[in-house]
Amino acid sequence: GVKGEEQAQWVERAELEIDNLRLAIALPLGGGIAALVAVKYCVALQAFWILRGYATEGRGLVRAALALPAIQGSDMAQAFALYVGATLAESQSDHAEAGSMLERCLALYRTLGNEVNVAATLSTLAEARLHAGDPVGALESEQEALGIFRANKDRIGEAIGLLHLGQIAAYTADHEKARALLEQALAIAREIKHREVEAECELVLGIAAFETADQPRAFVRFTRSHAICRETGDKRGLARATHWLGRLDLEQGNPAPARTRLNEALLAFRNFEMRDDLLTCLENHALLACRNLVAKTAVQLAAAATTLRERLALPREPRAVLRWKIALAELEEQFGDRTQYAAAWADGTTWEVDQAMRAALAIPPQTPTGI
Repeated sequence: GVKGEEQAQWVERAELEIDNLRLAIALPLGGGIAALVAVKYCVALQAFWILRGYATEGRGLVRAALALPAIQGSDMAQAFALYVGATLAESQSDHAEAGSMLERCLALYRTLGNEVNVAATLSTLAEARLHAGDPVGALESEQEALGIFRANKDRIGEAIGLLHLGQIAAYTADHEKARALLEQALAIAREIKHREVEAECELVLGIAAFETADQPRAFVRFTRSHAICRETGDKRGLARATHWLGRLDLEQGNPAPARTRLNEALLAFRNFEMRDDLLTCLENHALLACRNLVAKTAVQLAAAATTLRERLALPREPRAVLRWKIALAELEEQFGDRTQYAAAWADGTTWEVDQAMRAALAIPPQTPTGI
């Protein structure tokens, strides 16, 4: 993989050349040259599409490539295209599509007998399964993947495998195990200078610290993740670190910096179509509105986020469920009037993402009155 400054330079160069790249990939898709070239472009551009917010465009191009008879006639080309399509789907919280594409990809790679590709697919499948609310299936996939990575002395794969196992442990609230696995992953990432894995490890360790009420450690971890993402040009990672720093501001009773950070993260999540992160950010804006005494907006945002989650089949992680119940209790208590609360909630359930975003971004810094 391309790392650090080199990755940032490569990403910037691809951004400058995007129109030429679009023309280049249109040629094989249109039958001008060998269809396999289209898949090669998809593989080469996968990271760029994800890091810079072109996942929707990339998914369309992958679908077009998969529809070509020449690609359908090649197991290897199909597997490559399915893997890219799945990672792009996963980056937009489309866990069902990601899982489905990865299952097909995995079957092809097992037939082809390529062990490292089997492991990479299993590892990505573990991530999709976890985000879809299946930690048992995720653990099964990741353990098999890690075994293959270690047998093949694949250090990047091993670091990612340990990171995913740490995320699975955190999901099931085994914080001690999560920290141990994440520290192992972080040590390997630093040793092999894989900045993207390093940034993600720092972020997840920060979340683990936040969950166990260790705010000073959470701040250090989130800040490190933020710095690495800025250095490598990873705008998605930067948005997530910014979001968590904003959530930490809220927890510490600092609504002004929280508002700045949450607004920045919300806009980035919308640009990158990171749907799960966007809804979590709207939930945090509801909490911000509550703290800033804009109770009606707070209830409307909470209702909008809840309804959109159900519609998009994006369940909250178990550890976030209790936190959300506490936030809703705080909202109800602040609002006071149950009839007006119910009316505000009913109104919020009709909101689409754009309306919810406008309300979130319009939350004033702080207001002296209530409803």
